[in-house]
Amino acid sequence: MTHRLVLFALLLGAILAASGCNSRPDAAGQKPPPTGGTPNATPVSAPRRLRDTVQLLLHQLDTLHRTGDWDADFARLMQVHHTGAQRLAAIEISQGQDSTLRGLAQHVLKEHERDTHVLMLATTRERPTGRDYRPGNSQDAFVRRIAAALAPLRQLPPLPGTPDAAFATVMQRHHQSGVALAQAELATGQNAQLKQAAREIVRDEQQEIKQYQRWLEAHPVDRVNQF
Repeated sequence: MTHRLVLFALLLGAILAASGCNSRPDAAGQKPPPTGGTPNATPVSAPRRLRDTVQLLLHQLDTLHRTGDWDADFARLMQVHHTGAQRLAAIEISQGQDSTLRGLAQHVLKEHERDTHVLMLATTRERPTGRDYRPGNSQDAFVRRIAAALAPLRQLPPLPGTPDAAFATVMQRHHQSGVALAQAELATGQNAQLKQAAREIVRDEQQEIKQYQRWLEAHPVDRVNQF
């Protein structure tokens, strides 16, 4: 009888051990955690309302880790800023009706992808150790420039009641913010490639701001906060 009990206990232990092994997730089938890529970037397809998309962008910009390196932080902030523009453009392509604005949205998707590639390449360089500014100090000149650059996004007016007019209004503010970010890099940055990218951003986005303004002037609408 004792031998039978011992054998039964051994058999039961073996069954439980096998069951425990089978219940664990298969490590080979698990996807590795994502690495690299644009900081805080999420797919272009996320929120479907313009105002919600701007709020998501602000949250990502506010929570992005700042290293204290002018050039690196500008590049990473602008990558996130560009991704926000692509989300806004995707909403216009999905919901808008005006061919001019839909064409501008397509342009944003294409050109911001190119700019983001340039920014990412520039940040792969090696830099001397040390900091250029103090991210946690609200009185630091660069911190104040970044805060001022994001102000147009924090102060959205009531949006027009059509998707097209709302998109033009929001993109004006987005590009005003982008121009100010690029001007901060031009004032303080040291990397030649990033400074050239900043000049091109200022030139291109100022031109687009004028295009959105002309469209809005040609399409007066009642300003109803629906988006």
